[in-house]
Amino acid sequence: MIYRYQSVEKTPTLLQSEVVYVNEEFEIATLLCPCGCNHKIVLLYPDGHLVINDGGFATVKPSIGVWDAPCRSHFFLNSGTVDWCNSWSEERIKSSMRMQRDRHVEAQPILTWYQVFKRWLARLNPF
Repeated sequence: MIYRYQSVEKTPTLLQSEVVYVNEEFEIATLLCPCGCNHKIVLLYPDGHLVINDGGFATVKPSIGVWDAPCRSHFFLNSGTVDWCNSWSEERIKSSMRMQRDRHVEAQPILTWYQVFKRWLARLNPF
């Protein structure tokens, strides 16, 4: 199983196996779980993962843990090749998810209602 890197403007509704769809504008990568369960994996980068076009093949760092699916797959993608990792304990999964959530929350600026309103208006009329 070799995963190709495919740059897209919009992630397709029907995903092909062995393809990492990368939307560089929105910094999102999407792929199907390599275990065959057809679980859709969505990676937000640079929030948590680095997705690299490695000669047309996908490299993803760090490892991908599919903790929201029954398969609980855990793997690296290196030049398109799936390198399977050991499973994590439930406590390690929860701890990792808490750290990721906390890191994301800390990075978000707190906006006043007026700042939110100004951003909304700017989207309606960019000129």
